[in-house]
Amino acid sequence: MICTSGTRIRIATTVNLDFANFTCTDRARPYAEVVPVYETKCENDVSAFKAGYTISALNEFIPVFTGCFWLYNTPLYVKHKVNKWARSGQNYPDAPRYVSDYELFDEDALDDYDNYEARFEEMGLQEYVNDQHYLTKGQLAPHDDFLYVLQRDATYNLANVAAQWNTFDEGNWRTLENAIINLLQSQDSEGASVVTGTLKTATLTNSTGDEIELRIARLITVPRWFWKIVYFPGVHFGAIFFGYNNPYVTKFAVDAEFLTEICTTNALGTLQDSWMLNDIDNTDPFMGYTYACELTKAQIIDPLIGEIVTNFLAELNVTGFGLLPDDVK
Repeated sequence: MICTSGTRIRIATTVNLDFANFTCTDRARPYAEVVPVYETKCENDVSAFKAGYTISALNEFIPVFTGCFWLYNTPLYVKHKVNKWARSGQNYPDAPRYVSDYELFDEDALDDYDNYEARFEEMGLQEYVNDQHYLTKGQLAPHDDFLYVLQRDATYNLANVAAQWNTFDEGNWRTLENAIINLLQSQDSEGASVVTGTLKTATLTNSTGDEIELRIARLITVPRWFWKIVYFPGVHFGAIFFGYNNPYVTKFAVDAEFLTEICTTNALGTLQDSWMLNDIDNTDPFMGYTYACELTKAQIIDPLIGEIVTNFLAELNVTGFGLLPDDVK
């Protein structure tokens, strides 16, 4: 392609076209970079990463979110910030394709997510998947939490993904994500710091009666729990929420696991009104049983979550906070 004069160009040396007549079948959108930060270790001695864009003019990397990962596995967690303007921008219906960084994931990881049903059939678990109930790529930092298109595009990376049941993703977990934005707007808060992660591996009983760990590949597991730390620095309150990512387990069993392995007290009822979470439906297992816990190590039983919460609060230099907007300790 050679510029001949003005806006006219020559292609293949024989055809002259006016550049104004060119159209694109797809928008040119740069992919975000996911950069491992091997010198930084997270909890459980896993590696850190940052996802964002290099601004050439500034010679600077601008992160959209950061996180921690097990190599070739499901991310441990992702950190990002959200503000009340997150959903005030243009609507971008043409979401980009998911991408995978081969330094973090196996080169077949995207195919593994798209073809997990074959894996389930091998494990004798095909009866659990149908047109109404299936696994999807669940974003840890949801694209709707960001204002600009490049920020949103960055979320379409396997570094920000863990396998979720579709009804969980569209159910109580979506209600929680929406409530955070609504709360920011109602409090006129400057923003919130959010950490979203995974915990343990989901299991199901197969056709021969064996309990099987759910995997979409040898190393990529289906999380049993998703969790989300939310802290509002401007008004000094926060909590950690847990969602159970398995619709085929009874609420009695999930309640017992939460209170004996995760947190000593379920605080969801205490904060439901103030956090605008009255639409949480804990009667339907497919919505994803949802719980809340105070951001105190004394309440948290799971040692990994306790360490993550402690480090998160120390990183923000938090010395006093409450569970509710008017309950600063």
